[in-house]
Amino acid sequence: IGIGYEGLRSYLKRGLLGKSGLMPPLVSKDSPAPDQSAVRASWKRFGFTDLCLMRLAKQLVDMVLSFDQANSIVSNEEMRALFSEGSATTDAVVMCWPPFQEYMVFVGEERRYLADHLAQANGTALVIELKAIAQTVTSKLKEIRNEGVSAL
Repeated sequence: IGIGYEGLRSYLKRGLLGKSGLMPPLVSKDSPAPDQSAVRASWKRFGFTDLCLMRLAKQLVDMVLSFDQANSIVSNEEMRALFSEGSATTDAVVMCWPPFQEYMVFVGEERRYLADHLAQANGTALVIELKAIAQTVTSKLKEIRNEGVSAL
């Protein structure tokens, strides 16, 4: 995903992905709910969707968004739904306005409105193709698998 081990660990401790993708725990009505504030920091393995969202967060931070801005985008459950096992929703793009901490997702036919929104943004918007993120993650996973096979 383009983040080293220590950087990823730091991002997770800061709340990367928030509670996105976590199932709420089942507790009885008389039991206190467990604290899930640091659940992500203890994970050892991540799914394809998690990796794509982490890669998207990295790109957003690299493109001048703050960690909190990027995290608010990738922690949204709607973003998680755009990625499926091994690919991203066809023709989905995310457009962000860094100074205003806003973003929009354009999927399929909605992309026809992207040019209008870009014109209104006066050159201050970022546009990221989600399919490219999924392809990058898939490619890196294949490289890792091939390295593991060749080491055997």
